[in-house]
Amino acid sequence: MQNKIKYRAFVLLTAAVAFSGCRKIFNLPTEKSYLSTQATYAQKDFSFILGRTYVYNGVFNSDNSTFPIDFTITNPRFGDGRDASDMLKKIPTLVWTQEYTGKETSLAQIAAKRKLENHSPLEIRGNGDVMWWNNVRSKIRGGTFDAATIDTVVYPQQKRYFDVKLTNSGGSRTIKDLTVTTQVDQPYSPVDDYNIYTGQPNTGTPNSHQIQHIFAQLFNIDGETTGTNIDPHAASSLVYVYIRKFSDDSTGHRLRFKFLNKDSLEINPKRFSATKWLEQVHGFTADGAPGPDFTDTYVEYNVAYPIPLAKIPTKYTSGGVANINGGGSAHVEFSYSRVAQGGIRKTGVILQDFNIYEPGDWEIVFHFKTENPKFDND
Repeated sequence: MQNKIKYRAFVLLTAAVAFSGCRKIFNLPTEKSYLSTQATYAQKDFSFILGRTYVYNGVFNSDNSTFPIDFTITNPRFGDGRDASDMLKKIPTLVWTQEYTGKETSLAQIAAKRKLENHSPLEIRGNGDVMWWNNVRSKIRGGTFDAATIDTVVYPQQKRYFDVKLTNSGGSRTIKDLTVTTQVDQPYSPVDDYNIYTGQPNTGTPNSHQIQHIFAQLFNIDGETTGTNIDPHAASSLVYVYIRKFSDDSTGHRLRFKFLNKDSLEINPKRFSATKWLEQVHGFTADGAPGPDFTDTYVEYNVAYPIPLAKIPTKYTSGGVANINGGGSAHVEFSYSRVAQGGIRKTGVILQDFNIYEPGDWEIVFHFKTENPKFDND
């Protein structure tokens, strides 16, 4: 039996050597890859918000072309012919090199999982996916990148055009006139109070002077004077949310939460005594321990940006770890308990989903604009 196996192996090896020799003897051409003339992009228009990372998956149709294929972006230009090669400029970009889990126990441990690499804002992956990195900001956010900032209509001259050259050993071809539209940075979310076309405070319509607001989400919080549930949208009990920077440090890493009463005075965050502070934000104290630092006027976490750090479900994201399709937004709940009329115990809660895309020192403020929350027992 062993002799038969050895004999078959010998025959196969001899055939392989003979075939290789024949190729050389008869000067047969080496086998080439196939590049289809029908290979193309099923989608040719791509839209991005500056300051965020996007990947358009599965948009390239190879039509059975042989991989690997080299994808090269060529001829970057605006619709009016101006040069648009700034979207191909290599820029230091923070990239994950290890998996983020949401269980990291320090900022240093998070930092060790990322490193700086040079990437152009627009890239094509080896499988044809179109990618836009978060490494450029518009001029109105202190950057140098031109974006469609003036109107809701994007005119052809504002669009960026590019071609993609495909190359493998079977030849090359160029797919022409793919487009990129970049929108002004939206450094946080929700953005009800932020004009996404100009980056200015949102007034709803261009001729309006009425500032739009983000409204808090409340559950079981009674008014101090009314004794009834506060409706954050009602004029008699408005509750606004402000998401804003509290310092000019662009490399800052703090996130504060503040609570203001109707006189714009700070409410001690410790009054929200039922809050699970370790489960609100993936952040740390100034000394590096999990959780926040407290003052009488705010609660503060040292964090890494963006928030959330990656689109995976964690205890810090909307729906928690059970939300297998979640991870797209952070989620906080600030709560306290009191005995209401009739001896009923009520747990009041402020809830908020949010994202912060731009590094810095940020604060999220909940402002009880017209009616204070009631903390004391009845």
